[in-house]
Parts: sequence; C-alpha cells; structure tokens
Amino acid sequence: MATSFRPRLTAGLFLFAVIASTPAVAAHQATGFKIVNVTTTTADVWTRVTLRPAANPANGPLPRVEAFATATGAPVPLRENRAFPDTRIVVQMPAGLDLGAAAGGAPAAEGETRVRFRAKGAATWMETPWRATTALRDGIAVHSLPALTPGTRYEISVQARRSAGENRTEEQPGEFKTAPTPDQRGSFVFCIMTCQKYEKIDRPDGLAIYPAMGAMRPDFFVNTGDVVYYDQGPVIALTRELARYHWARMFALPTLRDFHRTCSTFFMKDDHDILANDCGPLTRTGELTYADGVRLFREQTALPEVANRTFRWGRDLQVWLTEGRDYRTPDWTEKRTPPPTLWGRDQIQWLRETLAASNATHRLIITTVPVVGPDRSNKDDNYANAGFEAEGKEIRRMLSEYRNLTVITGDRHWQYVSVDPATSLNEWSVGPSTAAHAGGWEEKTPRPEHRFLRTGQGGFLSGVITPTATGANLELRLHDVDGKVVYRALR
Repeated sequence: MATSFRPRLTAGLFLFAVIASTPAVAAHQATGFKIVNVTTTTADVWTRVTLRPAANPANGPLPRVEAFATATGAPVPLRENRAFPDTRIVVQMPAGLDLGAAAGGAPAAEGETRVRFRAKGAATWMETPWRATTALRDGIAVHSLPALTPGTRYEISVQARRSAGENRTEEQPGEFKTAPTPDQRGSFVFCIMTCQKYEKIDRPDGLAIYPAMGAMRPDFFVNTGDVVYYDQGPVIALTRELARYHWARMFALPTLRDFHRTCSTFFMKDDHDILANDCGPLTRTGELTYADGVRLFREQTALPEVANRTFRWGRDLQVWLTEGRDYRTPDWTEKRTPPPTLWGRDQIQWLRETLAASNATHRLIITTVPVVGPDRSNKDDNYANAGFEAEGKEIRRMLSEYRNLTVITGDRHWQYVSVDPATSLNEWSVGPSTAAHAGGWEEKTPRPEHRFLRTGQGGFLSGVITPTATGANLELRLHDVDGKVVYRALR
C-alpha cells in the first residue's frame, strides 16, 4: 500500500521512495546495479530495489518546487546554477499523487538483494549474504566481493526479493574485470566521460555514448563528475528526496543501466552533483548542506570516504582521481590572502608522494576541473582561472616533472587537447556527454595552447594500453557520441 497523499508538505517530511508494505508484490531493479571500487582482489556491487520494473513514463507529472525566505516567508524565485540558502522548501504533486509518481522516476521499495559471482566459465557460483534495503537508504544495499583473482573477468547475477523466504526473485546478469597486479602486462581499454544532464539526453532510452563505449568492452570506466544536475532543469533538487529523484531517473535510463552492468566504474564528484554550480564546503541550498550532498553522492555511488585515490591497472598504468571540492578554500574567502587552495595542501602532498613512488609506465591524473585549460575569463573554479593562479602554477610544475604523465579533465563542455607553454604539461578534455549539452567555447577562437579543439558536440575519451618490447604504448582518443574517433595521439 502506497503512502497516503498529503497535498502540501515541506519536503523534509515528504517520503521520496514509495515503500510497499505488501510482501506479495515482486521486487524489481529498475535502476540496475553498479560495479565500483574494483581492485586486484575486491569489488563492490551497488544494488537497489525498486517498486516497479522500469521508470515512470517520461511524460508524467513533475513535482512543483517552491522556496520561501526563512526570515520573511516571501517567495524566492528559483533559477538555474544558483544555491538557495536560508529558505523553506515546499514540494507539491498533482492531487492524488506523490513523488513516487514523478516523470522518469523509479521509486524504491523495501526488500533484499544478494550477489552471485564466479570467474567467467567456472562451474561454481559464490554468493554474498542477503542484505536488507530500507527507506532510509533509498532501497540501496552495497555488497563487497572478496578474495577475487587479479586480472580476471567475472560474471555476476544480482538477485532481489521483497522479503526473507520469498521464492520469487528478480535477477539481472552482469560482468566485470578485476585489475591486473602491478607486475602484469597486457592490452586493455578504458573510457572516461563527464557532464550528463537528464534534460539533454540524445535518444529516448538515454545517452548514445553508453552503447558506443560499451561496444569497446572497456576494462574500466571513469565518470569525472556532474553525474546529475541538481541545480538545473524544471525540478531543482533542494531536498534529499528530490536529490534521490535525480539519481533514480538518470540511472533508470536503459542505456546507462545496461552499460553499468558490464563494466568496472570509478565515480568522481564535482559541483552540480553535490549541491549547485561552483559550490564549496560552506555552500547550503534549500534543506541541503554541502555535507548532505557528499553523503548523498556516497549513497548513490558507494564512493569511498576519502574521494581522492589512486589505483594501479597492471604494470603500465597508474591512475590518480583527484578531489576538487572537499579541500578547496571556502567560497567566501577565495579572494583573500593567503592565496586560496583548490586541492588542499594534504591532497597535494599525497599526490606528490604517490607520484614519486609509482613505477608505472604511464601516469594519468584525472581531475574534475581543468589544470591547464585554457578556460573562460568569467569562470573562477579551476587551475586555469585567475583565482587559483598561484597554486595552479605550482601544480603544473609538479606534474611536469614526471615522464609519460597526462592530465585528463572533465567539467568543460567542449573537447580539447592543450599543452601548457611554461611546463609542456599535456591535458585532454573529454567533453560533454551530448551535443545538446555542449557550449562555452568556439572553434574559430583557438589559443596557442590548443593542439586540438572541438566545440558544439558531445563525446567521450578512450585509452588503449598496448605492451611493446621495451614497455607499453598509451593511445588516447577523443570520440563523438557514436564512438567515431575525432582525434588520437600516442602518449
């Protein structure tokens, strides 16, 4: 039985997930599952039980979100790319409906999930214990797979049921590959993308880049952030329930759901998927603080507590995932002295030490915002901008000390390859996920730093490691949304 409709509620009391209480109803997995945090011997599998087998119709009703000034009660107009502190939020749906019926949504349900797994082709399945899903966790349970074999492809099956002892289970298959050990050599492929917005999808079932990437059978995949856009579109997420709605409708899109069942994923967070444009640790919007936004991102992706991390993929590649929001100087002090920090001194020291300790043939620094750029003069949230100029010079000098090191950035809505004139540091921008989401630069105005520039279109980046007699080659490639290579170079 669904929760009863209450015509006017503050969103803090509004239950997002329609939690069914009738055990006879089957469990479903409309948002699929995600295989994350993969190492040589472990992996986490993010699962979620949903009320229905697929997303709500995309042409269904949308919630009406209103904000009122806490001090005066006056209405506060909602605009995109803004935060709304000191406001009271009211969420309404048409009469007789609750948020679980919102267009594109996939409301959660209580139930249980478990994961069965085995090395591909093995005769015997292993399985995790059943884990309960609850309303407080948006129907989510994360399972850890232990004692895996390095460099091995695994097949898995995620099962969902409504209650213990229930004979009917819903089952979805998938597969992934564990990381090779640091002394193992071999060929492999990886893909990287950024900036996906629900209102900017380019096909009815989601995003064209996901089937294009899936056709490459990547060994791992990195999403560099802006996984959802809380602060844009007709439903601005100013409450926990609305934030969860953004995640559910995005990952219920079939192209995303199908891709994530077949690939090891590493998630990074940026600004739009934490709270709002250019947000920092002091930002608050509606009912959400920055800490709330970080908790929600971890809930929806199983992101580790320490977001900056490094992982090895065999003898020839080490990857660093930097964190661009948690450590930065709080918003209101960015223009003061001493010069502000973007990555924070502790993270910079960690990066310096781990880079020096690495013996990988190739090093990739993946960052949520540019290090080299160039970028627009009206922006001030990355190392290509004037606000972080002093630390940006330090970072570029430090990274340029290492051979075979390349920076790959998300966030910018155009593709480029650029070289810093002072240090020769090389940076690739993967570009936005769709052409409709592109913008910010014109191809007719390249800079001397640019080795390649493509604007007005969407796409992604892929990389291929190929062993050689003396080491390994890394070929980086920029693609359009259908997978066609638009630029390639050996690193």
